[in-house]
Amino acid sequence: MVNIDDLKKSHDIRGLIRLLDHGNSDIQWRAADALGNMGEPACDPLLRLLDFPKVNVRLGAIDALGGIKSPRSVDNLIRKLKDDTDDEVRWAASIALGQIGDPRAIPALEEALKDGDRYVRYGAIKSLEMLNWTPSDETSRAYALIALQDWPAVRKLRSAAVRPLIDINKDPNPVTRTKIVELLGEIGGPDAKKACERALLDRDPGVRWKAVFACKRCGVDTDRIPVILADRPRTIPSAFGAAVLNLFFFGSGYSYIGKWWGILVFLCYVGVIIIIQLNWDVLFPYMYTYPFTAVFAVQTYYMVKRMPDM
Repeated sequence: MVNIDDLKKSHDIRGLIRLLDHGNSDIQWRAADALGNMGEPACDPLLRLLDFPKVNVRLGAIDALGGIKSPRSVDNLIRKLKDDTDDEVRWAASIALGQIGDPRAIPALEEALKDGDRYVRYGAIKSLEMLNWTPSDETSRAYALIALQDWPAVRKLRSAAVRPLIDINKDPNPVTRTKIVELLGEIGGPDAKKACERALLDRDPGVRWKAVFACKRCGVDTDRIPVILADRPRTIPSAFGAAVLNLFFFGSGYSYIGKWWGILVFLCYVGVIIIIQLNWDVLFPYMYTYPFTAVFAVQTYYMVKRMPDM
């Protein structure tokens, strides 16, 4: 039985650190909170965990360091904010830097306002607010407002917001990209026009649809819009994936590649399996269908390979 209170009372830093990798997330975070109250003695062991392979351990260490508020953590947390490959770890590092309150973190947090992940950007601006930071110019203000997703305020900046909006349009969230394209269409200008044209090639259909209207507002020639859309990369089904689906769940492979009748084939297949199991008392009826479905798996593979989009 884990008793975090006893470990905390006995100042068992090693014991609490071990719990950062516990299977229960609630225990992980309670251990991190306890370590955050241990003060400087826990700082060095936690700093050594910042490069631990498991994300949950790095997150727990960062959360605890934010609670300790030691200036010695700043440089290491800045490194995590800049270099860690996990978005959640970078977000946690940005928050911890604000909690520590050391102004040395300001340049790194300013740069994090341009991060590709919206949560990292939000953590950075909230920490900058804790550090009483103020934007040095309208461009910096635009990055800050985008991080806060204060879109009406971004719109009021007009041309000063164009470059930051284009820079942040790499965000993986299609909702954010859709809003950015909408704003670029409203603001207009040569750079916004080019960005709206590029948005016509976006992988998300919602962003592309919004880009059509944004292009019209920006002055893109209406005749060019369908031409650009036709040049976009196609999202194509996997021939191997379709084959595997038809091997194990006959009919679902056809549904995967967009054949409306695939679901009917799958339902018939399931019905046959049920009939076999009820009438012949076969323990694993699926095993007997694999020679049959394997033929169609091969057929599906080559069917996808011959599709025009391939």
